[in-house]
Amino acid sequence: MSNKGFRVNPDVGIMTVHDVAEYLRLSEAKVYKMANEGRVPALRIGKAWRFKRELIDEWIRRETELALHGS
Repeated sequence: MSNKGFRVNPDVGIMTVHDVAEYLRLSEAKVYKMANEGRVPALRIGKAWRFKRELIDEWIRRETELALHGS
């Protein structure tokens, strides 16, 4: 099965770096950097990063509120 044309499934609870990069329209390198810096909610399992969709959505809401209304 090919991943060409893959789109993030909104029902998926756990996302990979690739999924998050596609979802946020960022490069995978940027997502890795943000995860390593603790700037995005993430869990490291061995060498792999995983992201809970619900926490990413919550993080987006928080960051948007901060951007719009300040801290």
